[in-house]
Amino acid sequence: MSGTAILIVAGCSTAENPENEENEETEETEETDTRSESADDDTANNQADDDSLTAFRATLESADFEQVTLEQVDDGAVLELGYDATGATEADVAAEIELVTDGYTTTIEEELVSTRLEATAYRPDDGAVLDYFTAEASWVEDYLSGGLEWRELLTRVAETFVSVVSEADDVEANGDGEESGGGAESGDGGSDEGGVGGDDGRNEDEDEDTGTDGNDEGGSETNGGDEDGG
Repeated sequence: MSGTAILIVAGCSTAENPENEENEETEETEETDTRSESADDDTANNQADDDSLTAFRATLESADFEQVTLEQVDDGAVLELGYDATGATEADVAAEIELVTDGYTTTIEEELVSTRLEATAYRPDDGAVLDYFTAEASWVEDYLSGGLEWRELLTRVAETFVSVVSEADDVEANGDGEESGGGAESGDGGSDEGGVGGDDGRNEDEDEDTGTDGNDEGGSETNGGDEDGG
């Protein structure tokens, strides 16, 4: 074999195979496309979630909810809702629970990934927590699949309702009872009776403004009874 032939053979053996180059380029392109598609999917999902939350907020605000905040926590598993209480009565509380549950149901129906909603109502004038409740995504899914009636879903959510104001009133009433004897009995009766939020709902204004006066009025009625008897 001549020297020229040796060089040609050597050159062929050391040169890169064009087919290998094409295969590598194809693999790199496919990997890049896969990453791009994944990023596009994530962006689309995030946009869909944002749209669902925006619609949820708009629904509540159209029902006169104010200072509405929505935040996904625990890697999006928990949806936290905050808002100013719309009123102080039991009917106000019940309406809030139904509107919030309805909005959360819509987000689940639109495939927002979530395990539960945690809703907190605040007092408008000072931002103090009044009460809170929870709606589990599994309950909503049961409703959407026909396993629960709407009223049953609302009942489950209402059973999670906790009134911070009522708890504070109970503590205050018990404290007054220790100091003044039987005065706590009438206070306890008011907070223990009733459904969501008690007979008078949140009672934040009535309890704080008329708690002492209520005892005085009770005394007046008793005195009135004595006068009639006299």
